[in-house]
Amino acid sequence: MSKNNKKKKKKKISDLKNGGILLEELIASFDGKTNPIRCFSSDEIFKATDNFSESQVISSWGYFIWYRGVIEERPVSIKKWSSQNLSNFTEAYRDISVSSQMSGHKNTLKLIGCCLEFDLPALVCEYAEHGPLSKDGGISSGEVLPWNVRLKIAKEIATSVTYLHTAFPETIIHRNINPTNIFIDENWTAKLSDFWFCVAIPEGELYVEDEVKGVTGFVDPDYYWTMKVTEKVDIYSFGVVMLVLLSGRAAVFNGPGETPMSLNDHVSEVMERNGFDEIVDKEIWNSLGGGGDDLVVRRLQVEAFLRLALRCVRYKKEDPVSVPRNQSSLCNGVLVSLSSRCNVSEPKPFVQCLGTKTVIPKPR
Repeated sequence: MSKNNKKKKKKKISDLKNGGILLEELIASFDGKTNPIRCFSSDEIFKATDNFSESQVISSWGYFIWYRGVIEERPVSIKKWSSQNLSNFTEAYRDISVSSQMSGHKNTLKLIGCCLEFDLPALVCEYAEHGPLSKDGGISSGEVLPWNVRLKIAKEIATSVTYLHTAFPETIIHRNINPTNIFIDENWTAKLSDFWFCVAIPEGELYVEDEVKGVTGFVDPDYYWTMKVTEKVDIYSFGVVMLVLLSGRAAVFNGPGETPMSLNDHVSEVMERNGFDEIVDKEIWNSLGGGGDDLVVRRLQVEAFLRLALRCVRYKKEDPVSVPRNQSSLCNGVLVSLSSRCNVSEPKPFVQCLGTKTVIPKPR
């Protein structure tokens, strides 16, 4: 058999194996109700990324690399997995299966299709102009995000997480919510991505047990010690994302003497001595055009935002975010109130928000 024929045979076997595993994952996760996704050839992927050129890299996080590309004159984001670093190959297929179901939500990075001709399938997604957020909640251009954009990002990711938790027969938990998994498009719309750590909680159950997954600084301590996955895992991570957006610091940053410090611990320490202003990124105040009433309203917004973040991470002096059934969702609480009333003439709702109970429902 010629070398080319052997290569074609190996490619065909890989296609069949990957396609079978992907189909099984889709059926098992969503009762066979799948969204159609397009299959691309490896030639199309190589051409789109200029053979995975470094000049096309959007971001790289060890397990995978995001590339920018163009397919049929349409800009796309292409996710290429590193098979050497992936602990469980099914995680790559789960990423596709959950992404395909989430793609109908406006605050999810839309999956266009995939390529099954690599060791692990490559994902082809919509292109987001500003790419993923950095670890400190910024964007690659270095442009400072104004307060209303930070607030918008938080609200939109809350809607996406709520949808993930409630829209399917089983509750789906992301387990990896952090800024680098949040893409920002040209309209400053936030798009949640990277669903490879997702796990489903069977209907009627309150949790599942699984090994700890996630990024340092975003992992719920209760989950870390008990290995029990609940909605609170995502609520905690979301709270840390809020703290990152508010402070402009990474979840783990260099403290005094270059010692690594948890942002959550730092915020708790500062709150103990009522050092509110030490937490907030100074750019949030610098972006104010005027003073007086503008400053009062902004401060009330920021305080309410911080209070919600502290409740999400279960800061001891705040009531934790609860998860009873049939209640308003996280995105319909404080964040919606804040983002829909960003003007000077209506400061009162922001004061009321400070005492608002915010919850994520358990699906029926």
